[in-house]
Amino acid sequence: MMLSQIKKVAALAAWMLALQPGYKAQAQHSATMYFMRDLPAVNMLNPAFQPEAGSIYVGIPLLSSIYLDGGSTLGGMNIGNLLSGNPRLTSAAKNPAPYEGAYANADVNLLNVGVLLRDMYFTLDITGRLRTEAAIPADVIKLAWYGNARYAGKTIPLNELGAQNSLYAEIALGFSKDVVRDRITIGGKIKRLLGVGFADAALGRDAFLQTNPDWSTSVRVSPVFNAVGIPETMPTDICTYKFAGKGWGIDLGFEIKNERFIVSGSVLNVGAIRWRNVNHKKLENDVFELTFRGAQLTENTDLTKILDTVKAEKFVSSTENILSWTPSTATIGVAYPLNRRLTAGALAGVAIGRYNSYPVFALSLNTRKYPINGSLSYSYGHSHNLGVGLLFGRRDAQLHVICDNILAASYQTAQKINLRVGLNLLLGAPRQYGEKKKTWSPLNTIDSPTNTYKTTGKQGPLNPLPSPATQPTSKQPLNPQ
Repeated sequence: MMLSQIKKVAALAAWMLALQPGYKAQAQHSATMYFMRDLPAVNMLNPAFQPEAGSIYVGIPLLSSIYLDGGSTLGGMNIGNLLSGNPRLTSAAKNPAPYEGAYANADVNLLNVGVLLRDMYFTLDITGRLRTEAAIPADVIKLAWYGNARYAGKTIPLNELGAQNSLYAEIALGFSKDVVRDRITIGGKIKRLLGVGFADAALGRDAFLQTNPDWSTSVRVSPVFNAVGIPETMPTDICTYKFAGKGWGIDLGFEIKNERFIVSGSVLNVGAIRWRNVNHKKLENDVFELTFRGAQLTENTDLTKILDTVKAEKFVSSTENILSWTPSTATIGVAYPLNRRLTAGALAGVAIGRYNSYPVFALSLNTRKYPINGSLSYSYGHSHNLGVGLLFGRRDAQLHVICDNILAASYQTAQKINLRVGLNLLLGAPRQYGEKKKTWSPLNTIDSPTNTYKTTGKQGPLNPLPSPATQPTSKQPLNPQ
């Protein structure tokens, strides 16, 4: 029996792996947490998920969930390499993806409330989010490392060389319901996005770097800078604070259960913020072109003279409204219960950002043994990530600590830092699947059309005895002689 289960899990993993594109996987991004169903915060990863261990969820303000995630997507740019005295960057330039870069995300849950009423789940979440990402084209990396010999006469586009940062608050109202009892659940959230700060820098749409046949290098850029941010002093009355931008977003999710598998999927953070009165800077002449033919540098060389042309360029400022999309994620997961206490799962998907888009793929193994619930996950890629999640307490007070990338497991190849920690309360009765409602019935109800107690709605006596008037009377004496 166990061998058959292992074969099914292996087939499931192979199927999920086949869904992935040919490029390398990077971060797990909450893959460890996705299958921890005793943790009500999983509703943030799929709005169709309903709590199974309690009916009332209350997150401790500022402590219910703190999430930190950051790192580099460039191979070889790992912690062990960067902290060494002699960083080895050959692997970084050997086989980079079309666009590489770095990212940093931080989420702080300010308020979380969830109430389960029969098969309906209502949620309110208020979260502060920070999103930062940067990208650099692969050819620029190779040019910096190998020199311009292989790029003689070629053009390197610089359109996607840039960075973006946004800070905003999110108010989300969620609802989920069983459309088929204990079988199919759908859910969604509508979000109000309140922008606090935004910054963006790019080199323009028609930017390129070219190495000419005479070994000179030409560059053409149209740099643009946008910024709108937090005032120097926050107002004492938060109600009077004017947000830098406002927008809307949605989450959608589903869950399908049967006797063997649980299939679920979600699309998260699909939305946009319109930033108002953004300080927009660009070159006065729109385009900057420069051909650098080299310089003989000596101890007395004045580098400022070499950059005179650059310094002569002037930027002009204007005020504009800018629409920016929020980073989105789409995932699909499959869970297979091995027994009452152990569940195997696989998660696949894609994360889409302003500059970087990458696949998400992980296998997990989850246990629900009271009072400690655990999850172990593994993500496939050039930087293999091992994740561990622990949930202390299934009911009442819950403390969770989750890391998608345990640095100690592979210190030399770790490229990212990921940590989620929080404290919440889960109260109320747990949900019972597949149980029929118990109804109370009188002890002495007779399902007969002539039952007077049934027709009148009155309850009959507990032990009714035949009435003497209805008993046949014998004409024989009691003691016949």
